[in-house]
Amino acid sequence: MTKPKPKYDVPSLKTGFGILEHLAHFPRGRLLTDIAEELACPISSAYRIAMTLEDMGLVSRDTETKQIRLTNKLLLIGQRAITETNLLEHALDIMREMRDQVSDTVLIGVRDGAEIVVLDQVTGSRMFCFVAKLGYRIGIYCSAPGKAILAFLPEKEREEVISAINFVRYNARTLATPESLRHELASIIKQGFAFDNSEQFDGVYCMGAPVFDRSGFPVAAIWATGLMMNLERKRIPELGSLIREYADRVSQRLGFQPHQLSEEKK
Repeated sequence: MTKPKPKYDVPSLKTGFGILEHLAHFPRGRLLTDIAEELACPISSAYRIAMTLEDMGLVSRDTETKQIRLTNKLLLIGQRAITETNLLEHALDIMREMRDQVSDTVLIGVRDGAEIVVLDQVTGSRMFCFVAKLGYRIGIYCSAPGKAILAFLPEKEREEVISAINFVRYNARTLATPESLRHELASIIKQGFAFDNSEQFDGVYCMGAPVFDRSGFPVAAIWATGLMMNLERKRIPELGSLIREYADRVSQRLGFQPHQLSEEKK
């Protein structure tokens, strides 16, 4: 028996969702002609719908290769629904272990545009420790989690974020220009972790590393933050490497394999 056609059927909506589902299997993107062929959709309809999705910020198009790929907007929407039962579920016990090692507060957050949103934290064990308000937003260019995520974004997306930053100089240590930020991001890629040298809040440091999903996209960051007076500067490389190890453990639970980063750079 043939299934009756729904009373309210919107073919364009179905095609749009089909495009999004299709692109989910191609992190590097696909040509519109290939997408239309795969979905058995007229190229004119596929083009119109793809342009609408681009206007909505759900997909982006490379001006040189013409390939279309998903942005992280759907990820952020989905994370608001599942983060506390998925990402946090995978991360909280590891964050507690990390807190026991560093003594300072350990936090996890995701990127929303040019800001980092705090999702959760494990309070430090010191008498005086840093406590953040959940949902608090931090500038991406002047925080360890922001710089950690930004450094590992695809180059085109990274540049789009940098161009959208409203650089505010909070003090003499703030990276207040795109050039100074790019220079530090290059170092972060090499060392694997980011350091915030009291760039926004005087007397407070943070040190963090990115968390990757199965495709190698930096979906979050975990970081330690505390009073600068408690930080032994000579231990920064050691602590940074330790934090990166904990972040990598969360990434592996999300399906990421460390060798993927080296393969991406080839």
